[in-house]
Amino acid sequence: MKRSSNKRTHTLKSILEQQIASTQETEHSDTSDTGNAGDGSAKECLPNSLLDLPEDLLSPQAPKIENPKNSLTSYVQSIELFHSLIEQETSKAAKELGIKNEQLKAWIDLHIEVPAKTILVLLRNIQALHLDPLNEEIGFTQYEDGQWQTFISIEGCSKLLNCHEQFNGLIFTQADTQIEGVPEWVECSIYRKDRILPITVREHYIEVKGDNPIWQKMPRRMLRHRALQQCVRLAL
Repeated sequence: MKRSSNKRTHTLKSILEQQIASTQETEHSDTSDTGNAGDGSAKECLPNSLLDLPEDLLSPQAPKIENPKNSLTSYVQSIELFHSLIEQETSKAAKELGIKNEQLKAWIDLHIEVPAKTILVLLRNIQALHLDPLNEEIGFTQYEDGQWQTFISIEGCSKLLNCHEQFNGLIFTQADTQIEGVPEWVECSIYRKDRILPITVREHYIEVKGDNPIWQKMPRRMLRHRALQQCVRLAL
């Protein structure tokens, strides 16, 4: 296995080994009471939040693990293959951005907690949109339910707008009514040269407000940012 994937794969392998050891201890202690040792499903034995395995392997109907050690080897091999693909996409993305491959790899290695498939999405978005994560134009965000997604920052949106050949201006409008001293909603309308009507998105404050300090300090600006980001997604 190559150096660029060592950190992530070794971390996942260590977690797997600890989880399997814990499962085996639990099964041993439960034998005298239930007689059902060894009935743990794949979902019970393996930490799916980090492995990011297919849903059919994580469902209650998934095959039972007969040999945890063999399962460990199989899953680690799958992880290594997946990260080989990440390495290929990293090289392509770095070339697209005109930066050193090692720089982009180092940035990715800082995000050990992000699922592999989300990293792949980001790398392919980098190539398609020419956004640079080192300049904070694109990155990762985690939602309250624990799911990870790629995230295009305001800097990234501004770059997309001003570099797009069909961009023909934008307008913001806001509600006259307020919630907590903030407009109830903000609309963003993006005009394209090749469209008759603008693309318009309305974001409601009560639905998108966050708890982090920046939302407490500049709620109007953050609401406007959310409207712009969602409008860019649809328009460009």
